Amino acid sequence: MVARLRDRKFVRALVAAAMLGAATFSAPPASAAVTVTVDALTVDNAAPVAARPMTATAKVRASGTLPVQALTIAVRDAAGEVVDFPGAIATTLTTAVKTFTTDARAYPAGTYTYFVAYQAGDVWTELTPRKTFTVAANAVTFEQDFFGAAGAGPNAGLATPAWFNDPCWRQACTGSIAEYKLDHAQLDGQGHLVLTADQNVTPGAMCGWKPGTDPQEEPDQPCRYATARLTMLDWENKDGLPTWTQAGGHLEARMKAPLGKGLWPAFWTVGGNNAQVDWPASGEIDVMEVLGDHPTLVEQHAHGGLADINYGGSQDLPDGEGIDAWHTYAVDWDAGANGYIKWSIDGVVTRTLTAAEAGTAWAQSFRHPHTLILNLAVGGGDGWVGDPDADTVFPARLLVDHVRAYQKPLA
Repeated sequence: MVARLRDRKFVRALVAAAMLGAATFSAPPASAAVTVTVDALTVDNAAPVAARPMTATAKVRASGTLPVQALTIAVRDAAGEVVDFPGAIATTLTTAVKTFTTDARAYPAGTYTYFVAYQAGDVWTELTPRKTFTVAANAVTFEQDFFGAAGAGPNAGLATPAWFNDPCWRQACTGSIAEYKLDHAQLDGQGHLVLTADQNVTPGAMCGWKPGTDPQEEPDQPCRYATARLTMLDWENKDGLPTWTQAGGHLEARMKAPLGKGLWPAFWTVGGNNAQVDWPASGEIDVMEVLGDHPTLVEQHAHGGLADINYGGSQDLPDGEGIDAWHTYAVDWDAGANGYIKWSIDGVVTRTLTAAEAGTAWAQSFRHPHTLILNLAVGGGDGWVGDPDADTVFPARLLVDHVRAYQKPLA
């Protein structure tokens, strides 16, 4: 690391040279008269939380011209350990104000001291003022890394079951051609949950409805595929009561999706009140949806309100990247009255919905707790997805490396 300020020789030199608001550079002797002053020093977050990356910015000037090998913003934790911001730079300081912003770093909960330091002539000098920032705790409220024996079910390793099969006989799933089966979601023994779509349909299983048929009645079309839809709403045992809910926070999953027309993987939320409040008023946040025949697009949407706001759209992955590679899909959600939902892929924010933009739908659908759903749908979507074709390979597999939730947003 560039900044190492614990050297005793350096500390003795620093004590001799330090002065309020500035420190005199004492080596080499030719530069002894040059002083460096910090005009401003801030972090970019007024209320930092654990695991949320942040940067620091300083405005620095010198009384003359001073080449420095490194300019950095140093950080010490409560025990005095070095936890500097990354991104030190080599530069030349002059009488003009130099604005320097670090790279981002996330810090655990605690209180930290930070200050500007520079290295010239192989000597480090610390500058005042010294400031502090306090990082609030940000609890991990749900975490699953899917370590376990190959063939174990999706609840392996959890103290209490969280995931249940959604047979799609109560809510949504209209037009489906796939039977959802819990045994189609299993661990692979390598730290992944695998949702598998194939044609191993239970004999006599029925899916979907004929055109014009009331979708509240029993399905009347034979299922053509079997796959997995995992929900935290326990429809079969507890009338749709959720096993885990949260209003706001950071929700993420690291996933690798299959390619092929008719394949429709998704990681999404639905209101924990979904058993009592009809969709879309119960609310829905699509952290990610992808279509197997659009390998470079990620769908990011939110549904809510008595009249569906249907917010969102498609997001292109960076050039050369596809849904069949590992990506971390996340939302950061502030459920306050003036809150927001931010979508991100691999840590890069791609879309934001504010409470003001959502209008009345915000209070109706995004201020109460939601729960999670993971699925690999096949066909359906009222023609948006389409059915598999001759080029779609079965079995198709959606791999999930982890699912994680933090109490507070990280973006």
